[in-house]
Parts: sequence; C-alpha cells; structure tokens
Amino acid sequence: MIPSVIDTLSQATQDVFETMVFREISCEGQIDAEALRPQANVVGTVGLAGSPNGLVTFYTSFAAARDIASAMLGMPAGDVNGELTDAIGEVTNMIAGSFRTRMAEIGDAWTITIPTVAIGSDFTIKPLVSGRRVLLPFRMEAHQIFVELLLTDADAFPGETRGDE
Repeated sequence: MIPSVIDTLSQATQDVFETMVFREISCEGQIDAEALRPQANVVGTVGLAGSPNGLVTFYTSFAAARDIASAMLGMPAGDVNGELTDAIGEVTNMIAGSFRTRMAEIGDAWTITIPTVAIGSDFTIKPLVSGRRVLLPFRMEAHQIFVELLLTDADAFPGETRGDE
C-alpha cells in the first residue's frame, strides 16, 4: 500500500519535532487550504523542484517560533533573538527534506531549495501557481502551527481520493 502524501507529510513533521525540537506535536486533521489562510507572524518556505513542482510552507506565531528556537538551541526563550529565523528555516528545511526522502521511496524525486523565512504581521503567503494544496494544523502544547503542501500537478497526491471523485 502506498502511504498517502498527506500522511507522509504529517509523519515527517511529527518526526522532525520529536527528534530536533524535542517536542511532541499532534496533527489535528486536514483543513481546506482554499478556505483558510493561517494567521502567522513567522513563515518558512522550501521549494520542491521536479515533477511535480511545489512548496512546503511552515506557519507559526512569534511565541511558538521562540519556543521552537529555544528548544532546538537549548536556551531560554527570552534569550532567543537573531536565532529565530535560522531555527524556523531549519525546521522548514528538515520537514521538506524528510518529506522528500520518504516520497522518493515511492517514486517522486525532488530537489529542494534553500529555506526562506518571512517575519512580520498582517501578511499572507500566496504562491502564484495553481495546483493541489493541503493544509495540516498541528498542536504543540498551547501553540498551533501549520504545514502546507502545494504541488503543481492536481493528480500528485497518490493514495488520496478527492471529494469530487
């Protein structure tokens, strides 16, 4: 049985948090990515180049990003400053890399880009391509984080059935 793309992304995210952030997170299902844009202050993205092309995007709040950086670096959250962008870029990179490695085992081969991190308030990330999108919310203690996958090929989610089929 081929694991679904969504299950693979969820497991890759949970494994990265367990091994590199030293936090357990739980997936809270799947959200219609067209209907909801997560509100976040810190957004990391990593591109997937291949067939299909795509993006892995990580959304979080300042507070959650500080906690993630603190846990990764073994320092108090109040001392986290310039390390925040590096930590979120690295988490996003590890999620995308783990996802890519797992997908290569069933035939999808991608090259990943270097991570990009945006920080601010009252902004959204909207790729200028269409395709199949999935948004997964996760709970990390009091924080909610989101991981989104966009693949340019609408049929690129093996093992998944779409609601209109």
